[in-house]
Amino acid sequence: MSPQQLTFPEELILLAHRENDGKQLIPNNVLNISLTAAELAELAGLGRVELRGADLAVADGRPVGDAELDAVLAQMVKAGKALPPRQWLIRINPLRKRRHYLQRLSERGAFKAGESRVLGLIPVERYEHDDVALVREIRKRLGKVVRGQKPDARTVTLLALAHRSGVLKQLFVIDDGKRLEELVRDDWAGQAVKAYVDRTTTKPDDSGSGLIVLASGGS
Repeated sequence: MSPQQLTFPEELILLAHRENDGKQLIPNNVLNISLTAAELAELAGLGRVELRGADLAVADGRPVGDAELDAVLAQMVKAGKALPPRQWLIRINPLRKRRHYLQRLSERGAFKAGESRVLGLIPVERYEHDDVALVREIRKRLGKVVRGQKPDARTVTLLALAHRSGVLKQLFVIDDGKRLEELVRDDWAGQAVKAYVDRTTTKPDDSGSGLIVLASGGS
């Protein structure tokens, strides 16, 4: 797998897990919502959804051949209306989305799944990077922009998603926050994540530990 073959949600979930031990860098609820925003951004790039004023609507309901993206598109087609991106994030119901992507990328060799036990009793799955070249290449691309390089449109969207979700600050020291804000200010996917984060308490807890508790079903 090469970085060029990755979708926005795949890139984001790779960035959201620490390279050396696979620890998840942001809470589950924020990651799930951010992955949904990333899916919408990917569908927009494929011409399947589009902004109409402040609302996001289906432009072409044909499947794209990606199971996760097609599931989102099908929900939007069924709804049959345009909504602000932030409302789509909730309506699409992102519960367990991160787990779907972890399993998917594990099957493709980007992550490796292992099992351990919490308190010696509760079985958990732990995902660690198996192909670190992938996440390093993505991080390198963002790092160039953080250091001043002008980004292309696709990199702006990924930068916005990483920034608004809180992943970016876990990866880089941001010297020029004003420049970063200017770069991502008009990205609607990032703004939708920001709207969610701004009104949600995201105090770090075990939900951001990078572990999926199988006994309780995980999220």
